[in-house]
Amino acid sequence: MTVRKLTRYVLMLVSLASVHARMQAQTAVDGAIGGTVEDKTGAVISGANIVIHNNGTNAEQNITSDAAGFFRANHLQPGTYTVTISAPNFEAFRSEKVDVTVGSLTNVQSSLSPGSSSEMIDVTSAAPAINTTNNDFTSTIDLKALEDLPVNNYRWSAYALQAPGVVESGGFGLLSFRGQSTLLNNITIDGADDNQAFFSEERGRTNIGYSTPKSAIQEFQINTSNYSTEYGRASGGVVNAVTKSGGNQFHGEGYFLDRDSALAAFNDFTSENVQKTPGGPFTSVPIKPTDIRKQEGFAFSGPLIHDKLFFFFALDRFYHDFPIVTVPSAPSTFYAQPSATLPGNATCPGSTNPISSVTTSANYDPNFFADSGACTLQTNLKLATYAAARTDYISGQTGLNSLLGQAARFADQTLFFPKIDWQINGKNHLSAEVNRLRFISPSGQQTNATASYGTQSIGNVYARDTWGVARLDTYITSAISNEVRYQYSRDFEFAGAETPTSYEQSTLLNTATGYSNPLGFPPNVSITGAFQFGTPTFYPRPAYPDERRWQVTDTVQWVRGNHTFKFGGDYIHTNDLSENLSSFYGGYSYTTPATYLTDFYLAQNPATVSQAAHYSGYQQGFGPLGFEFQTGDYAGFIQDEWKVSPRLSVTLGLRYEYEQVPNAQLPNPLVPQTESLPSDKNNIAPRVGFAYDVFGSGKTILRGGYGIFNARLINSTIYNAIAQTGAAGGQEQSPNLLPGNPGAPVFPQIISGSLASSVTPNVIYFDPHFQLPQVHQADLNVDQDLGWNTTLTLSWLGSYGRELPSFVDTNLPAPVNVTYTVVNNNSSGLLTNGAQISTRFYGYPVKSPVAGAPAPPAVADFGRPDVRYGAKTDIFSGVNSNYEAFVAQINHRMNHNVQFQASYTWSHALDYGENNTTFSSSNSLLDPLNLRAEYGNSVQNVPNRFIATAVIDSPWKASGWKSYLVNGYELSPSFSAQNGEPYSATVNGSPTNLATSGSVTGYITGTSTGFTGSGGSTRIPGFQRDTFELPKTYVLDLRGSKRFTIRERYSLEFLAEAFNLPNHQNITATNTPAYAFGTATGANGQPYSTLTQYTGAAFGSVSNSNNNMIYTPRQIQLGVRLQF
Repeated sequence: MTVRKLTRYVLMLVSLASVHARMQAQTAVDGAIGGTVEDKTGAVISGANIVIHNNGTNAEQNITSDAAGFFRANHLQPGTYTVTISAPNFEAFRSEKVDVTVGSLTNVQSSLSPGSSSEMIDVTSAAPAINTTNNDFTSTIDLKALEDLPVNNYRWSAYALQAPGVVESGGFGLLSFRGQSTLLNNITIDGADDNQAFFSEERGRTNIGYSTPKSAIQEFQINTSNYSTEYGRASGGVVNAVTKSGGNQFHGEGYFLDRDSALAAFNDFTSENVQKTPGGPFTSVPIKPTDIRKQEGFAFSGPLIHDKLFFFFALDRFYHDFPIVTVPSAPSTFYAQPSATLPGNATCPGSTNPISSVTTSANYDPNFFADSGACTLQTNLKLATYAAARTDYISGQTGLNSLLGQAARFADQTLFFPKIDWQINGKNHLSAEVNRLRFISPSGQQTNATASYGTQSIGNVYARDTWGVARLDTYITSAISNEVRYQYSRDFEFAGAETPTSYEQSTLLNTATGYSNPLGFPPNVSITGAFQFGTPTFYPRPAYPDERRWQVTDTVQWVRGNHTFKFGGDYIHTNDLSENLSSFYGGYSYTTPATYLTDFYLAQNPATVSQAAHYSGYQQGFGPLGFEFQTGDYAGFIQDEWKVSPRLSVTLGLRYEYEQVPNAQLPNPLVPQTESLPSDKNNIAPRVGFAYDVFGSGKTILRGGYGIFNARLINSTIYNAIAQTGAAGGQEQSPNLLPGNPGAPVFPQIISGSLASSVTPNVIYFDPHFQLPQVHQADLNVDQDLGWNTTLTLSWLGSYGRELPSFVDTNLPAPVNVTYTVVNNNSSGLLTNGAQISTRFYGYPVKSPVAGAPAPPAVADFGRPDVRYGAKTDIFSGVNSNYEAFVAQINHRMNHNVQFQASYTWSHALDYGENNTTFSSSNSLLDPLNLRAEYGNSVQNVPNRFIATAVIDSPWKASGWKSYLVNGYELSPSFSAQNGEPYSATVNGSPTNLATSGSVTGYITGTSTGFTGSGGSTRIPGFQRDTFELPKTYVLDLRGSKRFTIRERYSLEFLAEAFNLPNHQNITATNTPAYAFGTATGANGQPYSTLTQYTGAAFGSVSNSNNNMIYTPRQIQLGVRLQF
């Protein structure tokens, strides 16, 4: 759609709506004051003069009440105002402390007495306990909560977790609203977009400490449904912050916060394993890594020209010293050493699959994992004795352990935020602000306390983020106002690999056999149940991304009769340069330490180096490091806020969005779908809501609404469809190569030069019918004013996702049937021993064990129908989701020294495999031909969540020297409890050499990874997705402080904060493999496939706790703050 057509469309909407036109008139960055002027008898007074005076800047608006006595002043900055109302033959009315909050209407009820207008009646007014006109489901975090509630991770946006319907997903601070993907949200600051389009996250992403100084935020809203048509590009939620401004008085604050692990608790899963004697057993030693955080800064504001020009400035520095502890993902099996002798009469049979062959006639071997690992070495290395294999196993284990332990890591960032406000005249106000972030973090790619990586395989990350916003508010008439806003930003993030260890250099770079890696960086090695080392597969990242954006927005508000119109348009231009070629340095995968050690030893000997091919998969990327492209986001909106009667308000709105994606840069004529990218032009989103004052008292409000909300197609997904078309000059990813496949290397070599002609590239394209994500949202709420500044809200929430994205490989062979027989060990398993599970399997024959049977044809194409390519990934929009919730919440605004909020949410989120995937995966489905099999609990499903926060000030008001002892105490608890995150039961290993059943006799190997060989999920059929869940989590944070008032204007505060005060072990990771692929031979001599109970770490066993940005061991923070 062209700009001209879009403009014509918006103007058409405006003309259709202009038959109406009064009510609420506030935007994303300001609030409003309104009311009805009456006399003592309740009769309305028309023609009254109302003066709205900003107590901070002395800016004023003069308006007149209409024939119904109604008045409303819009575009008011959050703050405190004085409202003066006068009319002939009546005493004047004045309210000096009228609080205005973002997105809300403060109702001023005035009752004028007969008399002279020179006489004045002073009253106090505040924002109403219940908003009687808004229909959206919104929470507001005010300055009191921002300053005084404890938050563990320093981000102001983390306070959004206090809102019902919001949960954190993944442990990195990403938010899911109403069961939707964390990628479908929109974060704005002063109405301007604060997102990174490439990854659909807050600018700077989650590695940084935070992207904007908290001291610069005045307050913010959390919009979870039925929000204004002014908001868009989100089908989850909108978090909208408003920054502080200067006034006629100088104000400021300085602060210093210090957190030290010396005062923290131990994490039960943070330990190092050491050998007290060479070759001896490993002993786990609990450790408490250094964790030092220091935050310091100041904010200062005041006038440059009294009543005219004002400034605000914030400077902030955050330093975090937090060495990482690298550990195996399953320590119990990784550190297990083979028995000195095999138990009973067990032997190493020397078969091609010795792991599953080690059994005893009497008892199952309790040390099976390590013993079978030694047998694997004896068989593969052709060692004479089990004892020799045991020695090699322990030696190799020791070498791997040298890559684990503590590694230095720190993060250092600085932020500054200047802002200017210029009251040009009575009708025009201009503001301009800049935010600049600089962040460095050596070894900071992984932010958890522990990670399953080698000590030099973490990665160094950097971020440089700068943005500026300018906004002009103009009051054209008392009924018409306009806001125009412009933003420019650059978000430049990059990362790189660390210097390899001596083990990695001798094993992966320059080996004893004379091999020298041509790229100078080692390939990645990933071992199931252990860890990964070498160069991470996601490097190099010289620009990841370098994103430059500019945005222009214009919004008009027009009050006419009983209607208030809001209409406008918005455009965002994004230029993305991303340089990141996945698996550029190559990557080997192994199912056990034993198979890795097999290749490790074979690669050391020139006579056996050609046999070093026991990996479960190898992948490598080829082609240019990256591409540059542009997107354009257009939007037009109109909204009518209609005051139908004094008790009923109705909002009608319509929003249109269009995301202009780039043309294909490398179209492949052999794959026509790559020649164009989607152009979804039907994103018309109607929204309707109402608010009804049930008894006309303003105490009981019924509100509800319905709307359609569209989200963006994230730019990283667009990038994959641009870069990987299978055409010359594009990025190419090899298929998951198996040993013996054409072009497959031997360990630790990589494929030199370009992708070998015998190796087929993958292709990624958009489905021709692709649509942008769409969510239908509805809710119904009852608000009850309980008195004492306390309200109770009961709500039903519904969100129904449609056209959500997913990925499927369309170049798979026709499936065959594979039946697995369940083999449990002496312990009971999730499945019944001997049970059979049949499933489709996508693979190709590899051999026939039946005498006289014809050998399968030689295959070099993995059985794919289109032999020219590997996976052909179709990005389609066919996933649906359903979320429903019931919410009970109680809010008490600061009164009698107490402010608190509590809410309980029961919810259920179901979907057909909605994911939080950036870029794309080759196939996200368990069975590409059965989307229905994906239906189950969402990965964002958190059925029960309870939140309670409070700010309690000491009630004592002593004077003189006693005030230093008893005044100024404050206590602020914050508590949350919820169900643990869901997970699925998975299978370990690769689907290779499986026995087929039915019409095919012989063995078959999966075309790719995953349970069905399709490259999709490893979830075990028979269990719904995300059936299991981690244990419930509980977090109690507490903040206590003491303020000393100095000469009335100055306040010195000493504070202490405790995070996870009870040191509850919140489980953050568990072992999900329940079974492993296997093959056995029946009594009839025919092979059959098995699901053998996994002999590594037990399914569901805890592997980590308190190991992310949300959940940590108990930590104590001390601080001091000076305010004036």
